[in-house]
Parts: sequence; C-alpha cells; structure tokens
Amino acid sequence: MHTAYLCRNLNRRIFVAAFLGQLLVSLVRITAAPSDPTAPVTAAARLSDAEIEKRVDGLISQMSIEEKVHQLASAYPNGNRRLGIPNLSVGEACHGVVLAGATSFPQSVGLGATWDPELIEQIGQVIGQEGRALGVHQVFAPMLGLARDPRWGRVEESYGEDSYLVSRIGVAFVKGVQGTGKDYLGPDHMACTAKHLAADGDSLRGGNGETVEISETTLRETALVPFEAVVKEAQLACLMPAHHSLNRIPCHVNKWLLTDVLREEWGFDGMVTSDFADVSKVYDLGGEQSHWFARSHAEAGRLSLEAGVDMELMGTAPWNSDHRCFGAQMVDGVKSGKISMAALDRAVSDVLRLKFKLGLFGPEVPKSYDPLFIQHPGEDVKGIDPWAIAINEGKKTPAVPAIPRPDVQAVLTDKSHERLALKAAQESITLLKNQNNLLPLDKSKLKNIAVIGPNADVPELGGYSGRPRYVVTVLQGLRNYLGKDVAVKYAKGCEVKDNREDGIAEAVKIAKESDVSIVVVGTSCHTMGENLDRSDLGLSGAQEKLVEAVQATGKPVVVVLINGGALTIQWIAEHVPAILEGWYLGQEGGNAMAQVLFGDVNPGGKLPVTFPAELGMVPCYYNQEPQASPRMYFNGNGRVHYHVQYPFGYGLSYTTFKLSPPQLSRATMTVNDSASVSVTVSNTGQRAGDEVVQLYINHRYGSMVCPMKELKGFQRVTLKSGESRQLEFQIGFAQLKGWRNGRWTVEPGLYGLTVGTDSANGQPVELEVN
Repeated sequence: MHTAYLCRNLNRRIFVAAFLGQLLVSLVRITAAPSDPTAPVTAAARLSDAEIEKRVDGLISQMSIEEKVHQLASAYPNGNRRLGIPNLSVGEACHGVVLAGATSFPQSVGLGATWDPELIEQIGQVIGQEGRALGVHQVFAPMLGLARDPRWGRVEESYGEDSYLVSRIGVAFVKGVQGTGKDYLGPDHMACTAKHLAADGDSLRGGNGETVEISETTLRETALVPFEAVVKEAQLACLMPAHHSLNRIPCHVNKWLLTDVLREEWGFDGMVTSDFADVSKVYDLGGEQSHWFARSHAEAGRLSLEAGVDMELMGTAPWNSDHRCFGAQMVDGVKSGKISMAALDRAVSDVLRLKFKLGLFGPEVPKSYDPLFIQHPGEDVKGIDPWAIAINEGKKTPAVPAIPRPDVQAVLTDKSHERLALKAAQESITLLKNQNNLLPLDKSKLKNIAVIGPNADVPELGGYSGRPRYVVTVLQGLRNYLGKDVAVKYAKGCEVKDNREDGIAEAVKIAKESDVSIVVVGTSCHTMGENLDRSDLGLSGAQEKLVEAVQATGKPVVVVLINGGALTIQWIAEHVPAILEGWYLGQEGGNAMAQVLFGDVNPGGKLPVTFPAELGMVPCYYNQEPQASPRMYFNGNGRVHYHVQYPFGYGLSYTTFKLSPPQLSRATMTVNDSASVSVTVSNTGQRAGDEVVQLYINHRYGSMVCPMKELKGFQRVTLKSGESRQLEFQIGFAQLKGWRNGRWTVEPGLYGLTVGTDSANGQPVELEVN
C-alpha cells in the first residue's frame, strides 16, 4: 500500500512536472516567436513595422560579411539556406508582366493617353496579381521620365511629357501594383521600382544615358514631381537611379539625390536598386559606357553604397567579376575597413525589410527557393546545394527564374483581364483628324476594304513586352469585326525598317478595288526604343510614300498610327482625311481599333506628348517659358513660324462638346488661401463620348519667368448625347507653388487660368494672389 502510494505520488509529481515543463516551453515559444527572425509569417498575420525591424536586426546580427553582401545582388540568387532567407525574384512590367502568358496592356505612352488614373489603377491591380502568381516579387516599373524630347527612344515607356499627368498616372499604377492599406505588398501585389531618378527625358540630344544639365528649379518643378508623388502618395517600395550624370554627378553616386532629397526630405523608406551595370559605369564598363568618376570598380561600389544604393543589378556576372561591384570586391572593402559596416547594414536592412513586407518568409515561399544562395569562400556545399555547385562549376547560370504559384493558370486566363486590356486599348486611341466626318465607317455601305501597311498585321507591343497568350493585330481585329459581311484585302506595301518600294504597287491595286483603305504605319522595336534614339521623327523607310500612293487613288483613306512616340507627319496631316493615333495597343489592340473605326467605341484619348511639325522644332514640350524674340525657323523653303502639328492634350471625338466659361469662386486671395474654378461640360452631339477637361495655370509678374502654362488638373468624363456635368478644380498651394530659394512657396502675382480640352485651346480667367 505504501509502495502504491509512493508510485501514485511519484506519477503525480512527474505529471505535474511534465505539465509545468510543457507550459514553460509553450510560454517560451509564445514570448520567443516574435523575436525569431526566421519564423514563418502568414498573410493573415502580417507583421507590424516594429516586429519587422526586430526580425531584420536579428538576422543581421547572425550574418557574416559575405552573407550580408550576398543580399545586395539583384536578379541573382540572394536567398540564404542557413538563415532561411528567401530569394527576391525581379522582373519587368511597365505595361504587363514580361513573362509568357501574362496580359499585355497598351504600352506606357498609350496608358498616358487614356488620361484615366482610375483605369490605370485597375490595370496595376491585374499586373500585380499576375506577377505575383508568376512568382515575381519586385518589378522595374513604372518609368516616370518625362518625354520632353521626342527623339528619346524611351518615349514609349513614359506616360508623357508633363509632370502632373505623369504623376497622376504613376501614382495610380503604383497603388494598383503594390496595393494599399491592408493589401499593401500582400500576396497579390508586387513591389514597384520607379525609374529612373532623375531627368532622363531631358538628356543631351535626346540620347538614352546622355548627360543632363538642369537647374534645381526646373528639376524640382518637372522631373522630380512624379517621383515625389509616388513616394508620398503611394508608399513606393523601391526606386532605381538613372544611367546618366546629373549636373556632372552620376545619379548612382549622387548622395544629394538618393539620400538628402529621396530619403531625408521625402521620407522614402524603401529600397534602391541600381540600373543594369550602372554602378560599374561609375568607373568603367568599356567603350563609351564610363563616367570615369571613380578610380576603380571597388570605389564605384563604395560610392554607390554610401550614396544610398541598396542592390546592384548586374545580371549573371560572376560573383568575383571585376564589373560586379556589390560582390567579392565589396566583401574585401568591408573587411579592409574601406567600406563601413554601418553602410552595409543599412543596405541589407532595406533588402530584408522588403522581403518581410512582401511576406516571403511565410508559407507561400516554394521549397525551390531553399538552395538559392551562392557558395561563399570556405563553405562546403557538396551534397547540400546542387544549384550552387552547378554555378561554381560553370554548369548553370546564376539567373533565377520566377517560380509560379499553383494557381497561376487560373489567374492568367481570367477573362476579366482580357476585358480590361480591351478597355484600356479603347481609351488610349486618339482621333487626330476626321475631315467631313469620314469616321466612323458605316459597315452597311461597304463591300470591300483594303488594309495596308507594315504595322497592319504585326503584333507590335513595344519595349519590355512579354509573350501574351494572344495578340490581335489591326488586320485580325477588322476581320473579326466584319466577318463575312465585308471583304477584307491585305497588302503590306513596305517595311518599317528599309526603303524598298516594290510592295507599293500591290497596295495601290487593292486600294483601287476597295471602298476605303486603312493604312497602318508607324514605328517598331527596330526603329525606336531603349538605346535606340531617333535622329528623324518622320515615318521610316517608304511608309510615307506608301501613304501618298494610296491617297492618290482618290479613294477614302484612314491612316492608323501604331507607334511609340511623336511623329512628324505634316504631309499626312494636310492630305489624309482621317487619322487615328493608336500607340502600341497591347493584346486587344486590333479588336479595339476595329470598334473605333466603325463607331462601336467613340475615341476619347488625348495626346500625352506634343507632335512637332518638323524635327527642327524640338524640344517641343508645351510648357516652355516665353521667348523674347519671334520663333522663326528656316526649313529649306523659307522662314516659317514655330508651330506644332498636334498640341499636348489634343484629341477629337465623333461627337461634340461645349464648355461654359470658367467661374472662379473668388477673384482674389492671399497666398495662404484657396479657391476653386468650375465649368460645365456638355455633349452637344449625337453620340455618347468621353471628354477630358484640362486646367492650365500660368504665373505672371513673379520673381522668375515661368512656363507659359502648366497642367494642374484634369478630369475624364463620359457623357450621353445632350448630357451636361459641372466639374470643379481646386486652386491652392499645390497648384500655385513654385521652387524659390530652396523651398516651395506661393508668390503673389497674377495667375492666368485656362480651362479647355487641350493645351492650345481654352477659356481664360484670372486670379489675383496677394
């Protein structure tokens, strides 16, 4: 009995001890979990900013110098098996994710032509969802450079020439891709990398990467505006400096730009990724690709890190490559004391913080990420990491493909994404000319149409485009639309990139046999794009001769432009009765263009860039300062006045609109007050349509000469025939401010306000500010 009692008593004690022990373990786990830097994070339990900082600090405290520097490699395996750090997958997505199967929306310049931020945010949401499903975490988009020189090949990637328009479209895009509120950088969103800071559209000769000399006042009031907007309004996650030197300092080592302005003044708390090979160019990448600013690649890496660059984009360059500045050379620099540990830790913190915010440490991370790290000196990976072994033996490239989620096909084949691509293409198409209301075409009155031109049946999407599941060309779209009711004949006529004219005869033949000819011309990836700037803005090859020959048949002609930037089309503008600007329209472009040509859709796009009449009139952006002498040019035939073919903000409609005289809420105010201007827009035609009402402001009699007008507000509205709507624009500090003496201020003076439907036409009203 005593023995049984002792046993029972002992069992109780063991049970109690075990219970207390388990309780203690549970309590330790509960209290320790938040400080475990590698503990999983579920989407339903997003970490607070404070908890992220604890985890980042915890990881950094455990990392070797080699492991820290390894985190700073972009588009290169930067995961760490030992510490459970996942890889950060990167990609391109300026108008759709650049991976097979993703939806292709209109190229960026076409998105700018919509003047519709709400639509752009919806597009961004789809891009974010598709990209994340495809396994991409960070995208190098949007491109916020201002297209102030049409010779610049990257105009196609820009939203336009104006800082306000670009900022509104840019903020909407970033909000869509990254998400907002509780969805910010969630499982269906990616981190945006706004590029390129700053002023790449103001380069010498319009060349990509050419040097930029610009005053701080102009820089602040133009090129920096969109970047400041996406940082402050959309919580931009990442940023990319520009290729060039800005006022003789390479942007990648410009501490004033990347730290003083970006981080300290604007409050940016995200990550800065270099553009491709640009850290190396601070010293030398070979040929003309050198700033010769640093004395070595190692010094270029140090200067970039200290200026504020966090990750280096150097592609598949080996870890020990001379050109990889954030690699073995940086490890040596830290060990020797030439690079401070504090600068390295700051950059590593920025990278890890983004990975945590994206939820990459959570269960969504595929097991395939585990081996994605590079072997460090003295580290034995045999039998553990086949990827790293293959890289070290030269059998595999370090480039890491994105690893899709299981639901990727369901996401990519979502029909709503196709419908959104169609809507975006419809809204970007801009009507430039419609003499005698040739458009829209009447299907019932046509038996034969001729579709002619090198861009009529080419799936031209523009730069940084992926491989969507399908692309509808203009020819295919017209055949889809017309079916068997109207015969569609096709002739290419000529090429975009050569001068051969042997195909023009066939084009003329089918034009004579048809009731109307639709001639599709423009640019291609062979005639403009990144590092393919233009010395001539006219149609390349024999395209203009093709248009002239078809026009000479006497049959009705419609010219459709499929292009990436402004063109000098003076002869076409004077002789062809109808012109539609399509830009690169994305995968649904052909269907959208057919619907516009036949009136199912009323075009409502507006030009995001100015079309010059002649090359000698560039730069030709609308918001230039007034000139003290007449703008006269000699064009070979005599002296001509400066003029543009089509102004910024221009676009016609199949219906007509009327604006009432603008009404100010007050005629005078102090610099600290605000006012508003209202206008009523009415559809006075017979069709429903879209109009974009635009507000421009000019400051007179201040301390500086100001641009003749600057866009400060716009609204795109859809109105039925006979419908009217009153619109109101706010006038306050944001609309009137200028950069003076190192700060934003509103100066007293007379402010001229113009409300109209493009930058050249509008009704004025004056506001006196005391």
